[in-house]
Amino acid sequence: MKDPFTIHFGPFSAGIVSPFPPFIEYLKRFFAGYESDRRPDFVLTISSSKELPHPLISFQQEWVPLALSGSNFEIGHRLIQGTLHLQQRAIEITLHEDFFNQPIFYIFQAFLYRMYHTLCLHQGINSYFIHGCGIIRETGGYLFIGPHQSGKTTIGELSGCPVLHDDQILITLDEGRLFIDSPPLSARIRFHPEKPVPLQRVFLIVQDKEVSIRAVAPSQALARLYSEIVSPLTLDSANLEEAGKRKGQFCFELLRSVSILELHFDNEGRFWQLLNSEQGV
Repeated sequence: MKDPFTIHFGPFSAGIVSPFPPFIEYLKRFFAGYESDRRPDFVLTISSSKELPHPLISFQQEWVPLALSGSNFEIGHRLIQGTLHLQQRAIEITLHEDFFNQPIFYIFQAFLYRMYHTLCLHQGINSYFIHGCGIIRETGGYLFIGPHQSGKTTIGELSGCPVLHDDQILITLDEGRLFIDSPPLSARIRFHPEKPVPLQRVFLIVQDKEVSIRAVAPSQALARLYSEIVSPLTLDSANLEEAGKRKGQFCFELLRSVSILELHFDNEGRFWQLLNSEQGV
């Protein structure tokens, strides 16, 4: 087996190896722009198997988020099978040889979520995925939060600024300061910075004909944040309640740490004039 190719994944460098060359070729294309020369913090080994059910057939029959047996886990109906070796900083998974040829890549992305949350929890890192578009303006980061098809990509395209990711952002609380970063996940626009960007403002976005920035009641901001943060499920626990508590606590920490406003925006970019004004910032 060849040496791993290594990628940036938030605060981690992840080495990826596989004895099955098509997996490596696919993932090198998928993770393009996130390559790293650092020594990997952990290694993900991906093996192939024809004995697993065909992924598309298995998905149509049954979808199970996670099943656990000791250090072993299974995502879906035998779609992804794996073993955690956290002390050795290693994770092993097995996929069907046709896994990446099917329109179910988001299941692998769900695995990446769980892998990231597992590593963060065991390393004491307070970091989460949030549905948002992250933009770098001067030396600070602006985060625009909204559900699917809410206009995040439109805001990124009209910004004229570097876009970290137009759909999902890593947001991390480190010693009382918030930072945003670009995860190596699929996007129409994504850019990996040299280091995480200090977060300056958070906007809850609403498409509208009139452009405005409005105050948000704490209860409303909390609900919106909670709905857009990806639940921090891990590979070694099926406790949904505990994951929800961690997510809720992070939402409270966000409210205490950064200004959260509601942005009503148009499709012509006029909202940037408002953001550039003293009133907007």
